[in-house]
Amino acid sequence: MPSAHLPSPSLSRRRLLRAGGFGLTAAAIGPLLAACGDDPASGNRRLSAKVEDTQAGTAGAVIRPISEREQLLGGLNLSYVAGTGPGDVQNKLLSGALDVASMGPIGAAVAREAGADVVIFSASLANHVRWLVPENSPYRTIEDLRGKKVATPPKNSDAYRSTQLSAAVNGIDFEAEYRAHPGAVLAGLALFERGDVDGIITIEPNATRLVAKGARQLSTVTELWRKGTGSNAPLLLNGQGAQREWVEKNTETAAALAALRLGAHHHIADHPEVLAELHESYGIPASEKRAIALLPERLSGIYPQEWNESSFANLREQLKVASTTGLISSVPDKAVYRSLG
Repeated sequence: MPSAHLPSPSLSRRRLLRAGGFGLTAAAIGPLLAACGDDPASGNRRLSAKVEDTQAGTAGAVIRPISEREQLLGGLNLSYVAGTGPGDVQNKLLSGALDVASMGPIGAAVAREAGADVVIFSASLANHVRWLVPENSPYRTIEDLRGKKVATPPKNSDAYRSTQLSAAVNGIDFEAEYRAHPGAVLAGLALFERGDVDGIITIEPNATRLVAKGARQLSTVTELWRKGTGSNAPLLLNGQGAQREWVEKNTETAAALAALRLGAHHHIADHPEVLAELHESYGIPASEKRAIALLPERLSGIYPQEWNESSFANLREQLKVASTTGLISSVPDKAVYRSLG
């Protein structure tokens, strides 16, 4: 049931147009609205997809409850497939266990090099990877951690790849200069909290939980990217990705998923307090009052409000830098992103 203090609008024409049509042409908006249940002539046709059931401990964990509470599903019939977090959902997408999953530009390029034609068709998350050390740590910068043990997300995750990228633009070879301990997000948290590593590179909301307990945030991947490139643009972590063939065969479903995602993001922008209200979806118990209070401040900005040419320019720049720094062999000859117009 929607809460008494939060509105429960369906995904309307007003909200769709506010989101800029997600890059759609005027001719495409009508079918999309029908797909979202906004057009009585649609006959309430259901559009099906297997999508990731984002786990607690990840920033996307609030999208499903917001979508259901705010009645944003429209004509979508979603089958939620559980994953174990960053890296795992990308594997499930490539194996066919998922139709749609989070995918970053470097991951899509790596997949293409391996023969998988993956395309990112909608917004997902801005980068929310943070470098932290214990409260009593002597280290004050990420450079101070060179040669030290650092817990990280899995190597095949967007979070790890963006860490490499943001280090590279600052003249740092991450894998050569740090003693990385990659693994599942929860495993990294355990290493950090036991004192088995000198620092941790982790995602939200876990970084906020650690900060609330006293950990010091040294930097963010976005800050490092901006420092190394001079760009002030938001750094995208990933979008909703799928096999290109699936998107071409299921364009209405993909468009409805894009509309759903941006609808949820706009709701967060309008009501950032919902992130604190949904703290249990993030996996944060009620006892962690400080962490809960920090959620709207620290997380509301990581849910992109658009999917358009500025988004694509950011993805292109990431791929260009990844190519010049050797993280990928070359920029893919076919774009790994697309609009649905």
